[in-house]
Amino acid sequence: MQIRRFIFALWSLLIISLCAIGPVLADSYPAMPEALDAMQSDRAVTVREVPVAGWEEGSNFYYAFEPKYINPTIGFIIYPGALVDPRAYAPAAHAIAQKGYLTVIVKMVEDLAVMSYTRADQVISDYPGIKKWIIGGHSLGGAMACAYAKEFTDTFSGVVLWASYPSETFRLDDKPLKVVSIYGTKDGAVDEIIASKEDLPPDTQFVAIEGGNHTQFGWYWDGQNENFFQPGDNPADISREEQQEQIITATADFLKQFKDSACPVVYLLGEGNRQVDTLREFRDTVLARTAAGKQVIGMYYKNGAGIITVLEKCPAIKKYAKALLESSVPLLGVLLKAVNYSERH
Repeated sequence: MQIRRFIFALWSLLIISLCAIGPVLADSYPAMPEALDAMQSDRAVTVREVPVAGWEEGSNFYYAFEPKYINPTIGFIIYPGALVDPRAYAPAAHAIAQKGYLTVIVKMVEDLAVMSYTRADQVISDYPGIKKWIIGGHSLGGAMACAYAKEFTDTFSGVVLWASYPSETFRLDDKPLKVVSIYGTKDGAVDEIIASKEDLPPDTQFVAIEGGNHTQFGWYWDGQNENFFQPGDNPADISREEQQEQIITATADFLKQFKDSACPVVYLLGEGNRQVDTLREFRDTVLARTAAGKQVIGMYYKNGAGIITVLEKCPAIKKYAKALLESSVPLLGVLLKAVNYSERH
């Protein structure tokens, strides 16, 4: 065990050097105000800081983003980049949880995943209702997620790499895992990310964000300059908001392959349909405000699987239900605009 930890420590120092994250003893990059705002619960997602008694003091917790109204069966664990406040990934975690996935950001000892890369153990133990787990992370966090997935492959269905890549020691090319590698074309280590194809499963998806860089995979900075980027990285050609939107979309598209939907609306219209987003907004901003509305939401998800079964057996009813939805959503969109307008005025 000591030898293995020593190897991990040496390798992490190499990655930090390659990615130019900074000296190991430096203070962690703080989360930006936008990230702290995403740490608040809302109508769609409950955000919790979960304490863990057995972990080292000062890093004895993780952040859980739990979708409301749905009992999620898919869990996504995020390992933060080295020397980055884990809350910097809250906007992405919040948005992914809103799509129906339990999403967890793990706090690491000294904000270095290599110091505590097995912490996913506790998260998995705390959520026995999750049927499929996906692990991932940013930069060094993604590399350590590969290390954990390699050691405990049977625990996971997939790996998500954000501006990250495994070493040959943690290669996953011989593992039965689904993998997506999402990176910015302006990343300071883009060549290494592309070259990592040899160390990943043959069917790994590579998603390039044109103009995106390494730093904008999180909402962190130097505390002064909003256009900050890490030493060794390159300035991005797109905004952080635009890059984050693409990161969230690519990650959610990857996760949905593991999801057995119990939502008749998604079954009828498809996960990527914009009308689904409108109906979710109606759920969260209109129905969820009243006790009766919450009861309707609860009944819908409780009986969702049964409704889908009926639709599968009766093509005529399925066709009619889809047409009814498609014609009704525009009216709900108008109602939502009226609600949003009244709230602003």
